[in-house]
Amino acid sequence: MREESRHPLDLAFGCALALISAIDFYTARSLSLVAYVEPHLVKVVQTLEVGVSIVCALGVAGLIATWPLLARPAHRRLMFAVLTLQTLGLTLDVGGLLASTLFGKRANPIYLLLEAALVHISTVLLFAAWYAAIDHHRQVARARGEATHQRFGFPQHSARYPGYEAWVPGFVDYLTFAFTTSSSLGPAEALPLAKPAKLLVTLQVSLSLVILLVLAARAIGLIG
Repeated sequence: MREESRHPLDLAFGCALALISAIDFYTARSLSLVAYVEPHLVKVVQTLEVGVSIVCALGVAGLIATWPLLARPAHRRLMFAVLTLQTLGLTLDVGGLLASTLFGKRANPIYLLLEAALVHISTVLLFAAWYAAIDHHRQVARARGEATHQRFGFPQHSARYPGYEAWVPGFVDYLTFAFTTSSSLGPAEALPLAKPAKLLVTLQVSLSLVILLVLAARAIGLIG
């Protein structure tokens, strides 16, 4: 399958991952699991949290810096590595948010809502980048008439609207798909066709279920 040397979409999602890293550093102290683990595990958890955050930030910087230099397949492999680490970091953040909600002795409901909102934003951006990374190059190949297995089916493909015959999803399309998946707890705009896409959607819905239902409901309950 012939591929383009680079695509602006990859740079756009590199910037989105930079925003996720910024949110991670902003919430690093409040969402830390250190206060909720056994004393002999404190050093391990602290090292893991700090290490993942730093490596993610360096990976994102490398991702943006190498966009003009690497061919798209090589850049996408680097993207997968950074996405995997940021998914680990997001999972730790969700765990920290859950722990602070359930076990925090003086949980400020306003801060809980703010932290839940920030983690929700990170979730949407992260999975939008995942979806683009596994699907967009295949959509480009499909539009060129090459044989390929796209990961997602969009309405523009199945309905055959006039003018959309060679349509390719972009940044906003993957972003809105990730947002609607988190908000409705299921894919609402496009259909995941392949196993990797289905597994990613399942993981996103699972994290969103914790963030939107358990944590937001707990914070609202504290306000009341």
